[in-house]
Amino acid sequence: MAALNFESATLKLSYVTGVNELGKTVLTSKTYRNVRPNLNASQLASVVQAISSLSSYPLHEAQQNETQSIEL
Repeated sequence: MAALNFESATLKLSYVTGVNELGKTVLTSKTYRNVRPNLNASQLASVVQAISSLSSYPLHEAQQNETQSIEL
């Protein structure tokens, strides 16, 4: 029987840093590693709000990415 094993999770926050000469939004991002695997959506949202409040740029998007291995 196959199983998924959690390996790691990251949290990527994208910020709006300006507008280019063509009028398109310029984004920059920061990735945080070692995110705990047992956080629910509201806990992650609290973390995102706390971290993004430290930035002088407005938050555009937040993503959580998980890596899992498949055990056969």
